Amino acid sequence: CGQREGSRSMHGAATTGAASRRGRRPADRGDTERTIRRAALRRFADLGFDAAALRDIAADAGVDPAMIAYRFGSKLSLWKAVVEAVGAGKIDMLRRTAAAKASAAASPLAASMEALVDLYCANETVPRFLLRDAGHDPERAAWVFDHVSRPLLDHFLPLIRRANETGRIATPVPEMFLLSFAYGVAVSVVRREMLASFAPQLANDNDFRAALYATLIEPRLRHG
Repeated sequence: CGQREGSRSMHGAATTGAASRRGRRPADRGDTERTIRRAALRRFADLGFDAAALRDIAADAGVDPAMIAYRFGSKLSLWKAVVEAVGAGKIDMLRRTAAAKASAAASPLAASMEALVDLYCANETVPRFLLRDAGHDPERAAWVFDHVSRPLLDHFLPLIRRANETGRIATPVPEMFLLSFAYGVAVSVVRREMLASFAPQLANDNDFRAALYATLIEPRLRHG
């Protein structure tokens, strides 16, 4: 009787453990995929798409290379998943940061411009990744445009047009206004170490961010 009871207890524990594992699978799956995407983002940013190896991404993520194939398929599919995650996360963070800055900034456009600076400063891997692969291959370039550039345009263009109409800025082509600003921020963040070799104060995070505001935002908002 005691043996059967123990057997039932063991069976119950096994059943509970299996149920517990089943209950954790969605979270585990999401955590695993996020870990792989983060590792891939760093590798793609450092080496580019062609040079980044799936076995190295797997090693960085602490998973077997077969797991990447199972979760994402090919290296291109993984790269596309990284771009999608970067684009969605970037726009979400941009909107939330801009909303937090809206009361202190001179205008909604200024708040969003400052938010983009803060976003790139907080994670320079993102602009490195986007600058490295954005134009090297037509398919990948189109994917970056659809999942990163287009949402950015959708967010900024109404703000730029409104500021243009009210005389806050003066730009004949709002798209060019945004491109020159966003590209300037990305390149400055990626080349920060070189810039700091000429201007040592830029090694300080607050000074660097303030310099970006003063150089890339304020001069564009002095019209009207």
